[in-house]
Parts: sequence; structure tokens; C-alpha cells
Amino acid sequence: MKRSMKKTVFAALLLCAVIAAAGLAAAELGTAPDITQWAEIRLSKYNSQVKVLTDGDYKTDWRDERGAFAEFTLPADHPCHTLYILTSGDPEKLIVEEDRAGSWQRVPIEGERFNTHTIPLEGLTHFRVRVTRDKLRILEVRLFGQGKLPPDVVDYHHVADKADLMVLACHPDDDILWMGGLMPTYAGQLGMKVQLVYMTSRFHYRRCEAMDALWHSGVRQGPVFLGLPDSVDAKRDEALAMWGDMDEAALKIARQIRRFRPEVLVTQDVNGEYGHVQHCIMAAACTRAVKMAADPKNRRLRDLPAWEVKKYYMHLYHKNKVVLDMERPLSAFGGKTAFEVAKEAFLMHKSQQSGRVSVNVDGPYDMRRFGLAHTAVGPDERDDRLFEHIEGLEKVEREFYDGQTYRPAAPEPTPRFRFSTRPPR
Repeated sequence: MKRSMKKTVFAALLLCAVIAAAGLAAAELGTAPDITQWAEIRLSKYNSQVKVLTDGDYKTDWRDERGAFAEFTLPADHPCHTLYILTSGDPEKLIVEEDRAGSWQRVPIEGERFNTHTIPLEGLTHFRVRVTRDKLRILEVRLFGQGKLPPDVVDYHHVADKADLMVLACHPDDDILWMGGLMPTYAGQLGMKVQLVYMTSRFHYRRCEAMDALWHSGVRQGPVFLGLPDSVDAKRDEALAMWGDMDEAALKIARQIRRFRPEVLVTQDVNGEYGHVQHCIMAAACTRAVKMAADPKNRRLRDLPAWEVKKYYMHLYHKNKVVLDMERPLSAFGGKTAFEVAKEAFLMHKSQQSGRVSVNVDGPYDMRRFGLAHTAVGPDERDDRLFEHIEGLEKVEREFYDGQTYRPAAPEPTPRFRFSTRPPR
């Protein structure tokens, strides 16, 4: 009897030890370690440029012609479970291959492709990346062990199947500067599907900065870059000609509206904030696009079903004004406000830190201020919400603001002005 009891006690203690060990292992798996330092990296050409792959600078890159590759070898005790790689060009052309007994075999990559790639590798120690056509241009590489990716690693795999909110910006950083509180509030805090669409960006590093900033702001749907030409000093007619004409520009936006079917659409100031010509053109084209997208008879969009956005807001619009609360603590960001998160996100646009512009909740470019330019669900009754009268989403927004004392809009800001010298783009 005593021997039986001892066996039972021993078995119980052994079970507890196993459970404790399993719990410890699970805890140790937590955040995936960055194992980039353990990798031997070999390039097909210009091997001296290996350092630019891990310097943290999006402006430096390694590139080569078709057939180029970057090969990675890791020690057995530091296998790679996730490859994080930033590239420029067509992301569909990137191929990852693993070494199987001396033969290179292709690693399947699932989901929609972006220029930031997080590719599961299941513990590989020898693999390479190459390109099928054109040039291979690698901006940055990080390798991770087993576990959950660190929060700063951008992990986009899909755009929105259907957006709750679509934000249209002219350049990367315009979304953060003028509308930056929307993303932390509606994507990060409320968990809505927020789809970003950018009209133009001149440089690949601007796209990488934009994705870092959006990810930091809680957006989990990959952004779309339409890739239209950017103009620095062009006059209105010249800038418009770069996009075709007003109808062509509107058609491109209307196609994105029909593609993502947002309930609410938000874009920039009709006056281009500080008077930027392309901002003005985009805002005018967007207003035209709202009507185009809703017209079932538009033959140029017949491959996509017509879609009318329920509500369309413009930054600083002078009619039907709303002032959103961007200084309310957000639990999803540890109590930071949307304003604070937006300021952090703007710092991720490293190439744009000239000091001439900043994220503000007062003054002439107040990011809290919008106006309702179109509605299919009736006028706003409140002046501090976006999703009023939209079934389902109105409740999500209302629950977030519950307990908040209703207050009228803040006093009108001082008049806007134009920069004598336009901030660099």
C-alpha cells in the first residue's frame, strides 16, 4: 500500500515537473530572437556590400541583374524560422529556396505580396533569395528564430477584402500628418479594417517608411501604392498632365473604391493643406471618384460592381464639420492617445524630418478636423464621430466613446497659410 502511494506521489511530481517545463518552454518561445548576427551572408556579386543589408537604412541597397542571389548559412543551433526582407520592385518576382541535400527547392510563399516580406522557413539553416526577372534589389534583411515576431516587424500579407474605412493620401506621410489619429483609433483600438491607398511616392524607401508607420499605428491591412508620378515643383496643369487628366485620376481612385467597398472614405484638404498642387488635384479627383464609383452605368469600371460610400469626409472641409477626439487614452497602445501614436508614427518617416511640418491637434492643420462632403445615410447629428448611421460600425464607435461627456466642437482654428517654400517630398 505504501509502495503504491509512493508511486502515485512520484507520478504526480513528475507530471508537475513536465507541466512546469512545458510552461517554461512556452514562455521561452515568447518573442522570436533576432539571429541575423549569426548568419553568414554571401552575395552572387559585390560581396563587400553585405553590410548594407543589415544597416537599418532603407536608402542603401544591394542590387544585381537577373540570376542574382543572396545566400544565408546559419549554425545548427540557430535555425531561421522567419525571414524578414525588404525589397524594391515587383514583390512577386522574389523567390526563396532552401538547400535540400545539395538541391535548391522553392519555398512556398502564401498570401498577397508586399515589399516587406515575412516568410516562414520552419527552422532552415541554409537558404537563399533570388529573382526570376529584372533586377534584385534588397534593402534590408533580418532573420528570426522560433517564436512570435517582435512588434516592430511589419507583417502584411493581405489587403482588406472589404474595408470599413478607406484613407486616401497623396504621398506617404500625408496620411500621418493630416489624418494620423484615424489609424490608431479605428484600426488599432476598434479593430476595424482600415485600408490605406497612396497616389504617389518617388522613392522605394518612402514606401518602407509608410508601412512602418502604419504598422505602428495598428493597421493590419497592407497598403496600396498606385505608383503615379510625383511632381516637386510642377504647376497645376503640368502636375495634372502627369496623371493623365482629372477623369483619369478620378478613375484610378474610383477603381479602389469599388475594389475595397469602404463604408467611410476620408481624404485630404480640398485646398491641399498648405497648397500642395498634387494634394489639391487628388482631393478634387476623389470627390469626382465618389460619384464615378456609385454609377452602375460607368463603362470604364464595368469589371467591378458599383459601390456608393456611405460617408465621405475631407480634412479641414468647411461644411458639416466634425472634430474627432484624438487625446483619449487608447488601451490598445498602453494608454497613449491617438495624437501621441501619430507623432511616433511620423518619426518613422525618417526622410521627412525637416522640421517644417509636424503632427498637430491645433493650429491650421489640426488633424482632428474633417467635414462631411457626401452622405448616403443622412446628415450627421453629432459633430465628433465618423460612423454615425452606419449599421454595426456605429455601435462599435459609440461603445468606445461611452462615458465621454458630449461637448461641442472646439473654437475655429487660425486661418491656414501656404509655405513660401514647399516642404520636400
